[in-house]
Amino acid sequence: MARDVLRRALTRLAVVAGVWAVVVGMTAPAALAQRTPVPGPGKDRSGVSRYFGGPEGFAIPTVPCDPAGPSATDGVLADQLNPQLHAKMAGYLDAYKMSCARMVTQAVKDRGLNPRAAAIAIATIIVESSMNNYSQAVDYTSLGLFQQQDWWGSREERLDPVHATNAFFDEVERQYPGGSWNDEAIGDVCWNVQRPREDLRYLYGVEAADATVIADALWAGAAKGPKHPNASGRVVSARSADGRLEAFAAGADGVYHAWQTEVNGAWSPWQFKGGPRNAQLALAPNADGRMELFALSDSTFDHMWQTAPSAAWSSWANFGGGGHRLAAGTNADGRIEVFASNSTGVYHRWQTAPSGGWANWEGTGGGPANARLAMENAPDGRLEVFALSDTTFGHLYQTGINGGWSAWEGFGGGGHDVAVSHNQDGRLEVFASNSTGVYHRWQTSPTTWSAWTGTGGITDAELATARSADGRVEVFAINTTTASHTWQTGPNAPYAAWENFGGGGTEIGASTNADGRIEVFGTSHAGVYHRWQTGFSTWANWGWLNGPGPAID
Repeated sequence: MARDVLRRALTRLAVVAGVWAVVVGMTAPAALAQRTPVPGPGKDRSGVSRYFGGPEGFAIPTVPCDPAGPSATDGVLADQLNPQLHAKMAGYLDAYKMSCARMVTQAVKDRGLNPRAAAIAIATIIVESSMNNYSQAVDYTSLGLFQQQDWWGSREERLDPVHATNAFFDEVERQYPGGSWNDEAIGDVCWNVQRPREDLRYLYGVEAADATVIADALWAGAAKGPKHPNASGRVVSARSADGRLEAFAAGADGVYHAWQTEVNGAWSPWQFKGGPRNAQLALAPNADGRMELFALSDSTFDHMWQTAPSAAWSSWANFGGGGHRLAAGTNADGRIEVFASNSTGVYHRWQTAPSGGWANWEGTGGGPANARLAMENAPDGRLEVFALSDTTFGHLYQTGINGGWSAWEGFGGGGHDVAVSHNQDGRLEVFASNSTGVYHRWQTSPTTWSAWTGTGGITDAELATARSADGRVEVFAINTTTASHTWQTGPNAPYAAWENFGGGGTEIGASTNADGRIEVFGTSHAGVYHRWQTGFSTWANWGWLNGPGPAID
């Protein structure tokens, strides 16, 4: 009997030793030889690096990431993303893994960080746990998505994706103060926090591109917080659900379309889509991930939409009569709302259900005639509309989330163009141009505004805004002779002096790549140009967007 007990004990020890050898990717004696006496984040107290499993993960118990369990949308999104992945998780995403990535992404968003931060976190959990929330330790005391040892928190905290994500970014921000992680490669940030063996550090960089695809798709569909509107104009751009930028430009003969052939990558040739001539354009995302394009000319209003997230586009369908300018945004519940101006004021139309049908056009109780329109979401998700004519500036806002609208209130005098963005803390910031330069006004609280303040800048400019990877507002202006650029010197901070951004043109637009780099689109009588950040403070030169595209007067 004693011999049987001893034999069973030795058998168990041999199995454990074999598992340990597989886990650390070497034979057991080699693993022991690699031990060092200095622990740190990502190592157990003997210094042995954590494990890196296959895409399916290990046969180790897991716990739910979302207390409510995976959602139907998690499964749908996993099916959509699997064909787009090229590294470890290609074909292995499922509803459970997506629910874990979703919880991590929401924690990043709630922390006030950007989509690139979500990609850093997701690259880490792909390498560490194959996106499994492991509740049983194999590598000493490591638990959870990030495989955090016991000095990262209690067992319950390390198994909570929200706490684990915040603990991870506490260390990121300690190592990279002032948002400097935005200027580092995704893989380098990951391994500097996790500290694996030197020969395993490259694995995080391998997963960076796929992590960006997953993070961007989840960011666009994150359940909490507003989906901020894309700017309208003659050239517009926004990201599809898979993270690729799509761009539309309105020429004299109709609408043209170009798109990135891969996330953060090169552009397709321009494709003619027909539709209204010399139109004003706006893009908005449906709740199910499909983008919708609205095109308004002086005689007609049409729209078309993606037939599935990141897929091809429908034919045009009529959306109303002609008008002057438009803006489109998304209610907190996912319903798109569209505003348009004409010679009698401002009107709106909205989806009656997320991704659903449309109500009839209704007036807004007036508003400036033939106004240029801009829209943003307040921090609580309420939509706010800004309408600027040659003589009047009006402001309209929802009185409740997803609710009705206020009366128009005066917001200033007339001007040439208007653009709006939001600070990192959610407060709105409005820019307007006139014959003397560019001015701005910002929320001092959710219900109060500063006075108008001059910024200098070029006169009678077309305006566009974007937000840098660390949440700073950047402003772009173009008139017939020059383009100019200013930016916040820090999140929620004052602005730098304007600097030259190129020659003149007819329109300017801006969007943000999946990795956080801003891309700017400029138009002229010759066609459409673009310029993009090569880092987070450096820019490429202006160039054609894979051919000139349509001339825009």
